Amino acid sequence: MWADAEKMTLDYLAAALPGRLDEDVVLSTTVPSPLPDCLVRVMSSGSERRTIVHRDSRITVECWWPGDESRASRLAEIVYETLDEWELLPAFDGWPSGPYPQPDPTTGCPRYVMTCVVRHRTET
Repeated sequence: MWADAEKMTLDYLAAALPGRLDEDVVLSTTVPSPLPDCLVRVMSSGSERRTIVHRDSRITVECWWPGDESRASRLAEIVYETLDEWELLPAFDGWPSGPYPQPDPTTGCPRYVMTCVVRHRTET
């Protein structure tokens, strides 16, 4: 059975982000209503098997900051740096892409998006 890469990413960010931000961040797989002041949304975007025991899962990460483009950008950079430091297995880890602006099409809320490849093993 494969590990849940979405949950692994949420758990990692929940442990690694405190202390890097001055604000409390909501970590979620959905967009809550009402929208919090600072949101990081994590979603599975597919995967591919690398070897008989390794899988590369693609995780889309959205960084939202209603009404403040520069804070949304800064949040995305902090999340990017945090994901880039992630070490999952010896010689394997997460590889984030650079964040890019993609305002929410419904609300216009400032949002930055990136994809992280999470290489992980089967669970025993």
